[in-house]
Amino acid sequence: MNQEDLEEIAAVNKLIAENSTISDGTDSRFYNYKEICGIYCNESNALVLGFLQAIIESGGDSSSFVLTYPNAQALQNHVFLGYSIGSLSWKQRDNLMIVDGFKLFILHYMIDLSLPNSEGIKTNFEFQLRKLTDRISAESPKLNYALLSRTRELEEQSKITLVAIPYLGLTGCILTAFMVITLFNIPLYKSQHIEAIFGVISPGMALITTFGTLWGFGFPFSNILTVVPFLVITIGIDDAFLILAGWRHSSTQPNFESRIGAACAKSGASVSVTSITDVLCFGVGLISQMPVVQLFCLYTSVALTIDFFYQHFEKKRLCVITFFVAIVSICGKRQTRIEEKLEIEQKKVPSISSDGSSESYFNRLRDLFLGIGTDKISNNSNSDLCSKTAAKTSPTDQSKDAESTWLMAFVKFLHLRIVRFGILLVFILHLGISVYLCTLVNTDFDMENLYLKESPLTPISHKMQKFMLNESFVVNFAVSDFGTFEDEMKREQFAAMLRELENIPKYSMGENGSSIWIRDYEVAISFWGADEDDESIWEPIEMLKNYRSFNLPGKFIHTKILPSGDEVIDSFFFFITYHGMKNFLDVEELLNHRRSILTRYSSVFNISSHHPLEKVPTESAASAPINFIQTAISAIILMSILVLIFVLNIGAIFSVILSILSISCGTVGYLHLWDVNLDAVSLISMLMSIGFSVDYSAHICYHYFTMTSETDEKPKKIKHKIINQLKPSTDTLSTYHRLEHTFNGVGWPVIQSGLSTVLGIIPLLCVDAYVVAVFWKTIILVTLLGLWHALFLLPALFLAFNDFGTLFRCHRKNSVSDIPTS
Repeated sequence: MNQEDLEEIAAVNKLIAENSTISDGTDSRFYNYKEICGIYCNESNALVLGFLQAIIESGGDSSSFVLTYPNAQALQNHVFLGYSIGSLSWKQRDNLMIVDGFKLFILHYMIDLSLPNSEGIKTNFEFQLRKLTDRISAESPKLNYALLSRTRELEEQSKITLVAIPYLGLTGCILTAFMVITLFNIPLYKSQHIEAIFGVISPGMALITTFGTLWGFGFPFSNILTVVPFLVITIGIDDAFLILAGWRHSSTQPNFESRIGAACAKSGASVSVTSITDVLCFGVGLISQMPVVQLFCLYTSVALTIDFFYQHFEKKRLCVITFFVAIVSICGKRQTRIEEKLEIEQKKVPSISSDGSSESYFNRLRDLFLGIGTDKISNNSNSDLCSKTAAKTSPTDQSKDAESTWLMAFVKFLHLRIVRFGILLVFILHLGISVYLCTLVNTDFDMENLYLKESPLTPISHKMQKFMLNESFVVNFAVSDFGTFEDEMKREQFAAMLRELENIPKYSMGENGSSIWIRDYEVAISFWGADEDDESIWEPIEMLKNYRSFNLPGKFIHTKILPSGDEVIDSFFFFITYHGMKNFLDVEELLNHRRSILTRYSSVFNISSHHPLEKVPTESAASAPINFIQTAISAIILMSILVLIFVLNIGAIFSVILSILSISCGTVGYLHLWDVNLDAVSLISMLMSIGFSVDYSAHICYHYFTMTSETDEKPKKIKHKIINQLKPSTDTLSTYHRLEHTFNGVGWPVIQSGLSTVLGIIPLLCVDAYVVAVFWKTIILVTLLGLWHALFLLPALFLAFNDFGTLFRCHRKNSVSDIPTS
């Protein structure tokens, strides 16, 4: 606040306002600024600059020029400064708080969008302003200049997508390499390398189909959709792991047709369960009140649905081969032919020499990779027995040497009472900590979260957010169809409402914070000697005539033409400035208080209020907890129904619901420790936690609780089967066998899925943006929690269920034996 700096700013403003030549984009016509500023031409930056220069020249002691804020006093008129200066310092004079200095000055330039080719004018004018601010900021000895506009905000937000999308190729390479490594097998022809490549291509195809289709139907793209491709690919290859595991575990089938059928049967149910649950969990987000959440859930649910059809579509016992299963079939047929060829050659090859010669060594190496030696070794002692029983071998039968494998060692480890007790204790602690952390979660938001950290708008946005919240939060109020103010009672009600709005505790500035034409109208009436008690001054036609004759700003009113041909005021707007807010939690408090006042007067006035920063950071964040709870409850109900349909076991339903609640609660709580609040952005990621939390648990539950039906020697009637499975399990099958079968079937695919998910989002750590950071933080948390629940907690719960069932049966048996016989 000094003459030198104000003169420099005034010179810059003059250069823009008087010397700019602005094209309409067609070069058919050129404008200067005064031709495009519309109704805002009279509220020029020059007026504010001239007033401030007059304050400096008078030394701040003039009674005609008083720098109060946001409405300053200039010769009995008001000059609104709430849009122009910030970073204020204060002094007190004559019981008034006077602005003593400022470090932020805002120049406003408006464009009348009703002009022909207004979009071209806007684009050309902003392009010139960008070059100018860059040049004068470099030339100015003390002042920094920066440009902020809606177009530039959208450009900076889109840069998140432009920076992140190239990493999708790296993610594809990492996941392909991971699948190739984890699917490596000896002999080499059993390695599923080709399938691994197409396992990544399949969700990529689903992404192309989804985005092309939805764009074709007119659904927009938002930078929040940046993470959708990463999400779909990491989820999509999970199904590929299950299908490939189904092929490996169907090796006991006698021919290729039976084997591919058994592979589809093994993987189909698991893939169907998780795909349906994922789609439904994201589909629930479509009922959210936040458009950005609806858009994200729409793209994700459609992409996952298409990916499911590209993997394979299963209906009842019919496996419809579409793409990925077709690839598995082609590669599987090739593997079958190799095995048949090797079997023929094996009969012709003489027994392998063991004399240690180089020929023997190379023969062994050849046999190792081709599979001849392994097949021979495995069949040497009991080939006849294996050949007779291979077709009858059940996946639930335990091999003689299974107890010495790491899998059975892990199963035995889980059966230790101290281990089970420790797992349940850790779970209780996790649940308690998560619930406590959830109570600490808030819905605060920062505008710079919408950009890359290194974006030039990040410091500007931070400065403007601080300025608006703390010093000048200007709320617009619109009164529609107000009729007439001829009724004195109505005018008094309006004045009472205005006083309440001006005196909201903590954040109000009193009457000095308001800019409303009605008060100016009354002052003008008094100044020109009109009788304030004369009701004719409030008559609609006369009021508009007086309004214009007093030269009151035309921007505050909107008129309409009556059937009689007379013009009257139809609606108007005013604004009130608030201050003293530190974050958007305070904005939410102000919003709720303000709306409660307007609601009480809604029967008299059709009035609404608005501030640009209340849409996403305030209203969306405020509704995030409700949206999250509604989505979680809906997901729990849907998952319960699906598990009931696919598994038909109360224990499975309880386990899945417990996993959803635990993982969702843990994700919200631990994200709070990771500096993530519950806002519109994090809500989307937390919705993912609900979908992801089902996957791992559903695989384990399905295989564990459906094992009995697979091993029953005599098929039961459907009615009895359903009734029996809805009861606690009473079969005598060892829990060792059940867990071994479960881990053998889906244990490694579940681990592969978890590891691939984490590896797939590692490239996103290079994108320094809040939107992306929330996503990878959520993925890491959900994956770790999901794996822990699936591999440790659920088995501990299954064993606890079994112990309780055993105690119940023993107690019931003892009770029956105690009944005296007659």
